[in-house]
Amino acid sequence: MKDWQIIPEIAGCNAALRMATLQAVDAVEQGRHFLVEGEAGSGRRLLARGAWCRRRPGARSLFTLDCRIFGDDSVDALLFGERPINSAHATIHLGKLGLAMGGGLLLLHAEFLPLKTQLRLAQTLENHLFRSRGEGVQLLLTTTPTLDASRAMHPTLAGMLMRVRVPALRDRVEDIRAVSEALLRNASPFDTIRCSQALIDRFCNYDWPGNITELRSVLRRLLLQPHGGLLDACHLDDLVCSDESYFGFLHTSARPIPPSNGSCSLIHSLSPQSGRLQ
Repeated sequence: MKDWQIIPEIAGCNAALRMATLQAVDAVEQGRHFLVEGEAGSGRRLLARGAWCRRRPGARSLFTLDCRIFGDDSVDALLFGERPINSAHATIHLGKLGLAMGGGLLLLHAEFLPLKTQLRLAQTLENHLFRSRGEGVQLLLTTTPTLDASRAMHPTLAGMLMRVRVPALRDRVEDIRAVSEALLRNASPFDTIRCSQALIDRFCNYDWPGNITELRSVLRRLLLQPHGGLLDACHLDDLVCSDESYFGFLHTSARPIPPSNGSCSLIHSLSPQSGRLQ
């Protein structure tokens, strides 16, 4: 196993991805807080969780919180705990930070955390600096780049984090075959299913605004067709012709950062009539 393959779940050999993998693992081993940046569907959570699996011996579990799901008050209570106001008992409900002492806390979509919560989180982490290693909490965050100022990271918290950047799928087309076949092994673990070179060429000519999540959706649909263990471009043609509404839905999904070279629709990119694929 190569040094950059220390997270087996990460498929591909792209240089930027290899660097991100090594940086994340080093941060975990050194007990540093770090932030994984990347577009939606690019594998940020997979990288953070995979790096945590390389944690130091004796470390506790990794707790996870998706910051998109909860409102401002709810996420505060979930992170820092709360004392019931209308209760006869003085029981304090521990927050995720309290439960994660000695281990790690993974905050997904951290850009949705209110700035006041981010500042309080940074102040709490500063207090943990005075604890011996193994008694504090290691913070892992994932974010999607955004131009919305209300979704920016608080400078105090951002200054405490090591940044790790996961490249978009369109920036590592050399990994598309490896990623596709890894997804196929997960989707059908008891069968050996491969992709023809013609199909991979089609995939390489599409911008994949939904990244790996979008690729997984396409492969799952292809697996529903008779394929005999080899997925080919003809299966993709049949799927595009039979279910254009499905591909239109993929195209209209949210795009955090539009590709610099412009992204055409999935139907246009993956259909044989497209000039990009001739």
